Amino acid sequence: MSYFTDSVSDLCQGIIDKVDTYEKRIKYLEEENKKLKDEHYKDSEMQRMKTELEKAKDDLHRGFPISKEEEEKIKEWQLKHDAEKHGLKTMEQRAMGHGCIGGSLTWCFTPTSIGTIGEVICSCGEKFTFQDL
Repeated sequence: MSYFTDSVSDLCQGIIDKVDTYEKRIKYLEEENKKLKDEHYKDSEMQRMKTELEKAKDDLHRGFPISKEEEEKIKEWQLKHDAEKHGLKTMEQRAMGHGCIGGSLTWCFTPTSIGTIGEVICSCGEKFTFQDL
């Protein structure tokens, strides 16, 4: 095919055919791109759901509606309180001082219309509020 021997209409048809081919290719690539984005979205959504499930399992394991940060604060308070008020400084002393099931603490959750108040109360009467309004 030579540009000098073909008619103008043949050249125009060749251009139209090329444009059609490019448009089909663009449409195909757009569809493939959409599929890849959908797969990536599914992967990221699955990862988000997995993270959410792990967090829910951790909350369920603790048995109370408390966060990890609150749990850490409670443990810090408990260690400090046991050492200062009861003279229990080692794990062995703490186990002996609280019995085999650790029943020296009372967990108190007070629901209100604007939130929940969470307290840990030692058998000696001292309280630690870990959730407040």
